[in-house]
Amino acid sequence: MSSLASSLLPWRRPAAGEPAGPSVPTGVLPIEPTHYQRLGLPEDCTLTELQIAWMRIEPILPPPLTLLQRRDLPEDRSETHRAEDRRLAFAVLSDPARRTVYDAWLAREREAQKSWINRLLRRG
Repeated sequence: MSSLASSLLPWRRPAAGEPAGPSVPTGVLPIEPTHYQRLGLPEDCTLTELQIAWMRIEPILPPPLTLLQRRDLPEDRSETHRAEDRRLAFAVLSDPARRTVYDAWLAREREAQKSWINRLLRRG
């Protein structure tokens, strides 16, 4: 099992000599636009608000792609890419467990960005 996968398993204790935390550095992944922004919702929205927003967005999206269609997409796939991003955003936010994990990750990434900027400003 890779070190990334093993570090993300909450029930697995690290073996002797393994790092205790995740091996992915925080503050390096882009967090804009967030799943909330992709759906045009505030971060404190309820599940009902999420479902109402999805009912408005979903009919105007192009149909989902098969795996083969995704593989053969051209580079200029902006509209299709946005549709897939919105479907992913709804899938994550509509599941309470996945939403909790996403919200925690989002808060951790934002905090890491702030600390990184503060360290950069202190050096200058």
